[in-house]
Amino acid sequence: MSTHENRLCRLIVREHFGPIVEKVANVLIRKGRMPVGLIANFTALKPRQVRECLFVLIQHNLAVYAESQEKSRIVTYYEINRTELLNRVLIPKVLHSSQDWFERDGVLITQSLLTHGKLTITDCVADILKTSGIAPGKTSTQRTQSLNKVFTRMVKEKCLIAVRPSDSLTTADKDMAEEKRETDKMTLPPTAAELASIRKALGAQKQAEQNATIVGLKRRLDTMDDSYGEKRPRLLTDGDLVIVEEVETDVYFKVNFDRFIIRWRNVQIANLYEARLNPTAKTIMQTIMNLAEERMINCKEEHSSPVSIMLLLNSLPKDTNLIDTLEFDSSDLGPNNTKPKIHECLDKYVQILEEDLMKILKRDAGRSGQYIINLKMASEILKKNLIQGIVSARFGAPYVRIMNMLADKGKLEEKQISRFSMMPVKDVREKLTTLCTFGVLNLQEVPKTKERTPSRTYYLWEVILSRAADTLTDRLYHTMGNLRQRRFVERAKRAVLLNKCERTDVKADDSLLNAAEKKELETLNGVLEMLEIQELRIAEMVITLRDF
Repeated sequence: MSTHENRLCRLIVREHFGPIVEKVANVLIRKGRMPVGLIANFTALKPRQVRECLFVLIQHNLAVYAESQEKSRIVTYYEINRTELLNRVLIPKVLHSSQDWFERDGVLITQSLLTHGKLTITDCVADILKTSGIAPGKTSTQRTQSLNKVFTRMVKEKCLIAVRPSDSLTTADKDMAEEKRETDKMTLPPTAAELASIRKALGAQKQAEQNATIVGLKRRLDTMDDSYGEKRPRLLTDGDLVIVEEVETDVYFKVNFDRFIIRWRNVQIANLYEARLNPTAKTIMQTIMNLAEERMINCKEEHSSPVSIMLLLNSLPKDTNLIDTLEFDSSDLGPNNTKPKIHECLDKYVQILEEDLMKILKRDAGRSGQYIINLKMASEILKKNLIQGIVSARFGAPYVRIMNMLADKGKLEEKQISRFSMMPVKDVREKLTTLCTFGVLNLQEVPKTKERTPSRTYYLWEVILSRAADTLTDRLYHTMGNLRQRRFVERAKRAVLLNKCERTDVKADDSLLNAAEKKELETLNGVLEMLEIQELRIAEMVITLRDF
């Protein structure tokens, strides 16, 4: 891992946890996988303290472990779950999205789970009732039922996922254990082809299990009585009994950052068509993404599940204007210049989206009337647009023109770039060197002879999108670390004032602060808010380059 990523991880731990936990986490971040005894030697802590710190990190899904057989004993190694740790910079955006999707109760549930790491539905509701109390005009039973309803909805939409004991194990160790179970069934050691087939089958099995059922959600028979005034969704009715879904009370849940990232990506894909066509095209694409979202597991999938035209027509919002937002030829109009029907307009819209140069929506081969989203192509377009925006803001339009030219035409020499871009060779050489240093371009040497002399060597420039994304992500980690470090510095400058504000009497009566202290506190809050907004903007860029 890069130095900037390690630094950012250490700063995140420092902000969210105490100094003792920070010591243990910093050792694991720097050194990697280690047992308890070795961690105790590096941190100068007692083994009991190390175990307590590791328990806190595992409780917050920030540490995983693996057991290894060493001679006659089993040694447990611990390591940091970097993905979960880096996702904590997205907490403000997660809370904002929870407010949009699940209203106030969703925010309270998300806050409670992020504060405690993982909780059962009973403990989560009890914690919310203890901290936020009961809303005016509602009883304790009504408030509990309302929170249970939102919690169940968040589980059904996979914004919350169940935590199983195996989730605390490292992914590599779980995969190796599954491979070993499969290879033990064979009489002879597996060949490379057989091992690849086993891994592919295990991956397909894991994906099928994730799509099959939602862990922690069960169905039960209940009466038709609805104590909080809404009609429940029925799955099966038998007289006055109905099957309803509810969350199991003995299962622990955590916030699923992957589901939030998937939704953010889907929104960005739909926004591409609003800028390219019109808001109606965005609505159609957003509806297709919503219908296919249930079977999405992560952002690395190449295609979405198929969606039929009829399902799309029935799922579009009622206020979608398909007829008036299209222009028709005289051949498309009916008698007396009547406009086509809604389903015909939808067919035309889908045809326009399919023929668009981005090639994101395409017809599913083998299924008539069904369409899929090319998620890989859409992610590459989003990454490319973001990199273009960064280069344009940092260097200017001529640099973007050179980058786009290399992305379209492939490898080119310096003279070819100068001819195509209609710029002097001297200026082109300077811009190519700048972009290569920045990490956007890659230089490849192709020698004509074995001597590899510069005069007999081709120097080809190219854009490798994945490499450029990795390089820019590392730069963004460096910037995020600087912003987070600046927050610590600003707080340290005003440590005396902040300690005074934490006093019980000052919290009860803010008139104990004089005018200068109030002004200084207001200035600090403004600086911290500005830094947090900038960090969140950079975090959004990071998830586009890293996760999409």
